[in-house]
Amino acid sequence: MESATAVARTQECAIAPTEAAGTQWTAVYLLTAAMGLCGLGLGFSYPLFSLVMERQGADDFTIGLSGAMTGFGLLASNLVLPALLARFGPLRLLAGGIVCASACLALAPYSDAQSHWYLLRFGLGCFMNIAFIVTEVWLNGASAEAQRGRIVGFFTAVMAAGFALGPLLILLLGSEGPLPFLACAGLVLLGALTVLPLGGRDRGGSVNAFDGLSLRAVLGFFRLAPLLAILVLVYSLFDGTALVILPIYFVEGGFTAEQASAALACLLIGMVILQPVIGWLLDRFARRRVMAFCTLVSALCCLALPAALDTTWLLGALLLLLGGLAVGLYTGALTLLGEGYSGESLVAGTTCLAVVYGLGSALGPLAGGGALHRLGPDSVPYLLAALFAATTLFCLRRPRGK
Repeated sequence: MESATAVARTQECAIAPTEAAGTQWTAVYLLTAAMGLCGLGLGFSYPLFSLVMERQGADDFTIGLSGAMTGFGLLASNLVLPALLARFGPLRLLAGGIVCASACLALAPYSDAQSHWYLLRFGLGCFMNIAFIVTEVWLNGASAEAQRGRIVGFFTAVMAAGFALGPLLILLLGSEGPLPFLACAGLVLLGALTVLPLGGRDRGGSVNAFDGLSLRAVLGFFRLAPLLAILVLVYSLFDGTALVILPIYFVEGGFTAEQASAALACLLIGMVILQPVIGWLLDRFARRRVMAFCTLVSALCCLALPAALDTTWLLGALLLLLGGLAVGLYTGALTLLGEGYSGESLVAGTTCLAVVYGLGSALGPLAGGGALHRLGPDSVPYLLAALFAATTLFCLRRPRGK
C-alpha cells in the first residue's frame, strides 16, 4: 500500500456493508453470467487464433508471440486503470471494456494475421483485463466471508465453463472465414448487456472501494502477499501456455485440428467441474494446504501427459484433473485475497494479481512456443511439471511470524 499507515487504516475500517448484510446475490449472479459469456467467446478465440495461424504456415514461436500480446495488453491496462476508474466509474468501465474487447474480435477476420493481429490481441488483453478486475473486486465485496470460497468457486466454475465450451464451437462453426470470429465477438458483447442491470446497485459498498486506487498501492501489495502473487503467476503461466500452445502441441503429436480442440475442451471442462469442490475445500480446510495439494497433483499430471497421448481415456482423465486443479490456484488466490483484505487494499490486491496474471499470460506462450520450437514437444509438459512442483514447496513453507 501507499504506506504502513494506509494499510492499517484500511484494515481498521468497518466491515464492508456486504459482510454485515450478507451476500448480494443479484450482483453475484449478474457478474458471474457476464464473465461466463465472455469466457465462452474468449475460450473460442484462443485456439481459433492459433489454428488459423498454424494453417497459414506460422511457426511455433510466432504463434506464441501473437498469443503473448494478450498478456502484454493485460499488463499495460493496469497502468491506466486507476485513472480510468476515476474518470468513468466501475460500471461504465466494465461494460465499455467488454464492448471494446468484442470489437477487437470482430475486426480479426478482416485484418492481417501476421501484423494486425498483434495489435488486436494486445487490445483484447487490455479491455478484458479491465473488465475482469472490476468484476472480481465487485464480486469479492458482494460476498459474505462465510460463503466467499464457494461463491468464488462458483464464479470460477462458470467462467471456466465458458472457456471449456468455447473450443467445442470450432467443431460446430469450424475455423475458416469470418463467422467464427464474429461469433466470438457476439458472445462477448452479450456480457456487456448482462451487467447493465447493475446500475444503481452497491453504491455504498464494494464499488466505493475503487476510490483512492493508485499504482503505488498496487505495486506495494506484492510485498504484503507474495503467496497470492505466486499462485496467480503459476496459474497464468499454465493458462497462457495451455490456451495458445497446447493446441499446436497436440497437432504436432498427430491430432487433427478438431481433435486438438476436443482435447483442450477436456482440460477446460476440468476447470469447471472441480471448482465447486475446491471452493468447498477452501472453506473447510487450511487454504495453503489445499493449494499445495492442487499444485502437487498438477505436477504429476503434467509428467504423465506425454505417455498418455496414445490412450484416449487416460489423456482425457489427465486433462480433466489437470485443468481443475490448475485453475484451483486462481480460485484459492481470490479466496485468500477476500479473506485478508477489504476496501482499498482489496482493490489494490486484485489489480496487483491482474498485473501478475498479465505477466504470466505474456511469458507463458513465449516460453511454451520457444520450448516447443527448440527443445521438442514434450518439453512443454515437463517444464510445467517443474513449475507446479516448485510452487508446492512454497505453499508448504511456514509463513513468516507464524
